[in-house]
Amino acid sequence: MATKPKPFSNHNPANLLKPASLFYIAIGLEILFMISPAALYFYSLYGPALNFLDQWSGTAWLTQFFLPHISTTRSVVLNALPIVGGTSLLIGIMVFLAAAIQIYNAKFRHRGLVTNGLYRYSRHPQYVGLALLGLGALLLWPRFLVLIAYVLMLFLYRSLAASEERRCEAGFGNRYREYENQTDRFLPVFPPWKSFAAIGITQPSVQPRRSWLVHTIATLMVCLAIAFGLREYALANITAHYQARAAVLSPALLSDHELLASYRTALNEPRIRQIMSSNTETPLLVHVVPEAWHLADLPLEAESVHSGHDTPENFDRRYYKVLFSRVRSHQAHAAGKTILRSAYGIQPLRLVSVDIRTGTITAAVTPPAHVRWGDISTPLF
Repeated sequence: MATKPKPFSNHNPANLLKPASLFYIAIGLEILFMISPAALYFYSLYGPALNFLDQWSGTAWLTQFFLPHISTTRSVVLNALPIVGGTSLLIGIMVFLAAAIQIYNAKFRHRGLVTNGLYRYSRHPQYVGLALLGLGALLLWPRFLVLIAYVLMLFLYRSLAASEERRCEAGFGNRYREYENQTDRFLPVFPPWKSFAAIGITQPSVQPRRSWLVHTIATLMVCLAIAFGLREYALANITAHYQARAAVLSPALLSDHELLASYRTALNEPRIRQIMSSNTETPLLVHVVPEAWHLADLPLEAESVHSGHDTPENFDRRYYKVLFSRVRSHQAHAAGKTILRSAYGIQPLRLVSVDIRTGTITAAVTPPAHVRWGDISTPLF
């Protein structure tokens, strides 16, 4: 990568309409969109977008999660993904900042072409950093919508990198072309494996617009197919029990006895008996949560003290909170596992606290209508 031969000026409003500037704006908006769930105040803008998509069956699936967000599973790989995501996010931030410091230091000192440091190994380490940051955000908040945004962002990086390289070739000539021949565009790839590079982002050639579009759509389809497969794998590895009109699951790794004992004990609560007897159509989703756990993504507490998760491994396995909710779904007659596949949200009905050792109900209340950041789609498993 190099400093620009002609500094870009923002004083001319027309510059904001140049293709490169539009790419930067689009990338900035995508990054804000992808990381927005990490901060409460972003939901004032993020929430309405999710609710808008939830109105139709053809778009409601976009707001759903394809990986566990609140659940501990029987899969070591799935349980490790949040750690991988957090690590990727932090490394991405550091790589991006380090690359930016190199570039702007060279600009201020008028040193011209930058080929040392991170730029010795990659012509665009700043995009590598942003890609790692986006991957981390995707693994931490794995909605289908975020996956689509991430894939599109990678293709935007590729196009913007090609545009910048053409400008650098025009400004630095053979010196930059020599640098191009010696350095990979994004990540160093051993020659035997270059043909297998992911989505072709290491290829230096400029593709025709139609080919670029076909390549993008094909990559999106493959990634979505993988994501749907991962969701099925995740649903097979969480603690769950499925019935014709109810899906019972736990974010904790419980035994079948603990899950069903909690559920069956809660069924004896008078209001729950009334709900079950009158509910012949709408599917129910039942969450069994250890009494000691706090999950901000489920409406379990009227006064939530913090927005994160508190899920101690050593909890008392006698006491549980059982949340009964009506499913928000465009499949009115969903049954079994399809209840969870089709649900884009829940309408909380009753929260029952149980002691499975004695088989007694210790409390029963009406739960909050929604989580602390509003009535939006939140992770269900």
